[in-house]
Amino acid sequence: MPTYTSPVTLIEFQEYIKDSSTDALLLLFYQSLLETAAEYVYNWLDRDYTPSAVKTDTFFGDDTSCYAPRNRVGTLISWSATDSSGNTTSLGTSDLLLRANGYLIQISSTSTKSFQSGFEHKITYNQPTSLLCPETIKHVITEIAALLFQSSNQGQGTLGLMSASEREGALGFSGGFAERERFLDLTERHKEMMRPYKRYPV
Repeated sequence: MPTYTSPVTLIEFQEYIKDSSTDALLLLFYQSLLETAAEYVYNWLDRDYTPSAVKTDTFFGDDTSCYAPRNRVGTLISWSATDSSGNTTSLGTSDLLLRANGYLIQISSTSTKSFQSGFEHKITYNQPTSLLCPETIKHVITEIAALLFQSSNQGQGTLGLMSASEREGALGFSGGFAERERFLDLTERHKEMMRPYKRYPV
């Protein structure tokens, strides 16, 4: 089973590599490439854009009433706290409020609870069902999947970005080498494209 579901559809990928095959085995191969690319990208981002995915955050309390989750929260599932002796208490979610469009969890002002220090807190939640993957991230996943396809024995499509070093006169050039953009060297370009979406330690 793949770790993540690719946000790029088979139709979108086939359009990119200019392929119209309906062969079931080939389509399964394309899907595996997309899932591999999605895992690579999401791991680098340290976040994913899978709607309704279940996430669990574990953190140590600091006696405050707010916590910024690692992912955007759609619905809360559970909240528990474990003390230094290993005793776990279920705290429920009725006192938890979602703020900032799901990017902040706040304990209600009428509650006597807090993210108490000395305890390891665990909050489980679903990402929003309407969560959308940014087009930039989808584009990078598509390019990486296309690179995997090009590297495979089956890769015969015309990719959006190809590499070439044309010698003098080969394609009408008057001299020297004409260097075009090389897909294999786009790692840093991909990182720059995705940097606004990457999670950084705080």
